[in-house]
Amino acid sequence: MSHNISDLMKHHSSLLIKKLESVLPEDNQDILLTSMRYSMFAPGKHIRPFLVNASAQIFNVNIERVLPVSAAVEIIHVYSLIHDDLPSIDNANIRRKQASSHKKFNEAIAILTGDALLTLAFEILSTIDELPSIRCCMIKALAKALGYQGMIQGQILDTETTAKDINDIQAIHMLKTAQFFAVACELGGILGNASNIELNALTSYGLNLGHAFQIKDDIADANQDKSKNNILNVLNNEDAKNYVSNLINRSTEHLTIFSHKAAILHSLARFIRNL
Repeated sequence: MSHNISDLMKHHSSLLIKKLESVLPEDNQDILLTSMRYSMFAPGKHIRPFLVNASAQIFNVNIERVLPVSAAVEIIHVYSLIHDDLPSIDNANIRRKQASSHKKFNEAIAILTGDALLTLAFEILSTIDELPSIRCCMIKALAKALGYQGMIQGQILDTETTAKDINDIQAIHMLKTAQFFAVACELGGILGNASNIELNALTSYGLNLGHAFQIKDDIADANQDKSKNNILNVLNNEDAKNYVSNLINRSTEHLTIFSHKAAILHSLARFIRNL
């Protein structure tokens, strides 16, 4: 089956934004809510929440069950971007074609906005209309992927170490980016009552795809600050592109057990290959 992945992603984004609007209603008198909405509704690809949906569709999960989880994932992603941009970390002035949160408001508001978004995401997951066992599995998986064994550890490695070879780059990418891709896929599987074998396949797909995505991002940032960790500091451009291709091929190999049911995930892998 052939899918127009761009159309599918746009449709999911429109549903996602409506869900986020219901979670974060406009209130110009509330500076925190204004700051949260400022970053939340800046245009983005919404790849991570789409991974939740695409994985859940393998198991025919109703979109109304998927959207709150997709929303929580996007909220967490935006929190991570706000904190990543802070002067003490990446010191980035632009995010998603607009001033980063600490430039638009101030550093204190940006930090607290990120904190508020992170806690909101877990509030959403703890109150969705699912069995307690499903809620707990999702919260545990997400917390592990984000915490000291995952994304935060990756941020520490990225800010406190200088990658000397491909193994160092891989360690940073796997923790900082790939684990979030993997857990997004895992959450979709949990919603669909996937078996352990199926969950392992989804997370393996996500890990490889997330690593490939981060390398593509590195290649796009080739002309940025040379002091920052970037795969092009250890590989030339052609080798980096070949590495991406190998990772994407590896990611889709893990989808074999799902046969045609994983067609959307295959299409997404092609989409990322062509970014």
